[in-house]
Amino acid sequence: MKKYLKQLSVLIAMVCLFIVTATTAQASTFKDVTYKYWAYKDIQFVAQNNVIRGFADGNFRPGYAISRKDAAVMMTRALDLYSLEDRPTPVEDLLPTSPGYNEIMIALENYWLSLDKGQFNPDAPLTRDEMSKMLATAYAYEGKGYSEFSDVPIEDPYYRFIDAIAFHDVTTGYNDGSFRPKETVTRAQFSAFLSRVYQQPVAYEVRNAGEVIDVVSSVDDAVEKVAYYPEGTIHPQSNEFVEYSQTIASADKTNLKSGALIYNGFKEIENFTPQFFSHYLKTKPVNGIQQDMFETFVILGLRYNENSDQFVDGPSNHANYEDWKTYIDRTFNADGAIQNLNTAAKWANRKVDVYVAIPYPKRNEAIINLNGDEVGSDVYARYDLANWYVKEVLKEFENGQYDNINFKGFYWLSETVRTVDDEVIISSISSLLKKHDKFFIYSPHATSTNFYKWKDYGFDAAFLQPNAFRATTPNKEERLHRAFLNAQIYGTGITIEIDSYHMDKAEQGVEAFDLYMDISKRYGLDEKGMMFYQGTNMVERMATFDHPVYKRWYEQLTETFFNKDSIE
Repeated sequence: MKKYLKQLSVLIAMVCLFIVTATTAQASTFKDVTYKYWAYKDIQFVAQNNVIRGFADGNFRPGYAISRKDAAVMMTRALDLYSLEDRPTPVEDLLPTSPGYNEIMIALENYWLSLDKGQFNPDAPLTRDEMSKMLATAYAYEGKGYSEFSDVPIEDPYYRFIDAIAFHDVTTGYNDGSFRPKETVTRAQFSAFLSRVYQQPVAYEVRNAGEVIDVVSSVDDAVEKVAYYPEGTIHPQSNEFVEYSQTIASADKTNLKSGALIYNGFKEIENFTPQFFSHYLKTKPVNGIQQDMFETFVILGLRYNENSDQFVDGPSNHANYEDWKTYIDRTFNADGAIQNLNTAAKWANRKVDVYVAIPYPKRNEAIINLNGDEVGSDVYARYDLANWYVKEVLKEFENGQYDNINFKGFYWLSETVRTVDDEVIISSISSLLKKHDKFFIYSPHATSTNFYKWKDYGFDAAFLQPNAFRATTPNKEERLHRAFLNAQIYGTGITIEIDSYHMDKAEQGVEAFDLYMDISKRYGLDEKGMMFYQGTNMVERMATFDHPVYKRWYEQLTETFFNKDSIE
């Protein structure tokens, strides 16, 4: 056991190092900036792109104040500007031979910085209000007058610049509601501000049927404009250092085209049959022709007992080894999801990809193993439970006869990543799965914590939930556009969502489903990267219930996603 814990400790340490360095593997390393430093990734990013450099002794000196001269030099490097458009501005305290002279002239010409009584004061420390003017002016940021920092009144000459960078999420100010405009900016802080600028698109294209209609600087402006166009879409513009995809699921390593979430927990679907899955494998015949439907199935159980306790990160999760074992048995038994999906796929002459969900290992109380012993709830115990579960599921597939199933990998049941321990566990599981040539995927919700880091954690694909499907959800179309935009920026797929509507409530879901189908076609989700959340069995209901709304939904679903490769 001690040897095992030692090995796991080494693995966790390696994973932690991987998480913080994965996206900056080629960046410079400074002796005085460890991976634990708050601005480590920001400093690595700007150093990797040659915006800022360290000192000859190998240090970065992150706490040093950045001078006005050095800020000008960094900004010209960031914008790749090296020549003046006009004559140099006369400056009393600079000569053409002064260090940074050309960069300072560029800064003055572009109104990033100002003179004080004819002097530039190149060695004076840059203040936060000056920094806001530099960034807002250089990147043409405009605000909306929304910011209300306690120490920056609207009359302040720098208010519009501070408001602009706040609107564009470059700064949030301090926890006490202040901005502290006259504080000096350190090298680490300036690196962080510049990194934030370049970790988002430089602008957003609004298109209609593929034609660029407008280019705007903020997502809010793009969302407002796209609403006027019947085939409108929003796309990120790449910046100097980051190139953004214009399509969905660009970073998906699994090549998933269309997946269905199949819930098999307690009080979800109790007993499966091949007939149930047949409605997900092929469309109903039209003029004697059927089409293949979902090529991927994700089997996941949310509730694990008769009390409806759930495998989630929350107070209802009391699941121990026995509960996880019961779920495995439930998944692989004679009336479980796997055997009946395999039979249905055989009948349909198809072979389908399958993922099985990994429940969330609880952290709120001690885990009890199969011997009845408490093993704690720290990161070691939680990883041990997940590791045991993965190996048990792998055994089930190895020992079973599932000729029409390709077991592709595992699905992380939790829809967000909240804690450092979770990051470690997820990344450790990813490493484990790679040894078995299996993929690891998940579907984060619209406001998921650290969603953008999904690749760093070791996931092979992610499918962002727009969470616009509830009848009472406001601004559905806006939420969908924002989700599809984020899917392009971060390389994810999209989870299409519909609730489990009874027939007498079906009309409540019409507006949302219409929007999901329409906007999916606009952004090309029919080509790749679609995960389908359907409550428990909405596809089956659509295919079998004699109800006008259900029939309409079925036609929309099949025409949008499953009308390409017809077979006799």
